Amino acid sequence: MLYRYLESSAEHRRDYITRIPHSAALGMDIVEVGARRCVLRLPFQQSLADAHGGLAGGAVSALLDNAGGVAVFCSLERATDFSTLSLRVEFITAPAAGRDVFARVECLRLEGRRAHIRGVADCGDADQPGPPFATVSGVFFLKPHSQPLHELETLGNV
Repeated sequence: MLYRYLESSAEHRRDYITRIPHSAALGMDIVEVGARRCVLRLPFQQSLADAHGGLAGGAVSALLDNAGGVAVFCSLERATDFSTLSLRVEFITAPAAGRDVFARVECLRLEGRRAHIRGVADCGDADQPGPPFATVSGVFFLKPHSQPLHELETLGNV
């Protein structure tokens, strides 16, 4: 599975997430990966804060969407182009003021051209999740007979 590529080095994780312009602009980073799952972090930035001092809902939704994509990538046997088909983010409460946000997402099932994900967002830390303040569920579409948008030369060696 492709998660081994990301799991093997911090440089690979950094390279993968920064190839997505929106992720790079927001400063997201991949904290942890495994088979069918990942943890992404969005560092707190005052420019992304809402009126309550926590990261704004749009930034959190973008983090959860990207985490879903990484979880799908970590579920694949070979690099394939895919995109978000549907995404549902439910906010339970606002994120804590001034805190980084972590997205913990897993790919539940690959079925045909669809990948189903679910996860949570919290303001804990990398090793110790906090209480979730948002949940996510979604479906990603695996594009048939496509070439991945970004060539990752070493993937053939995984």
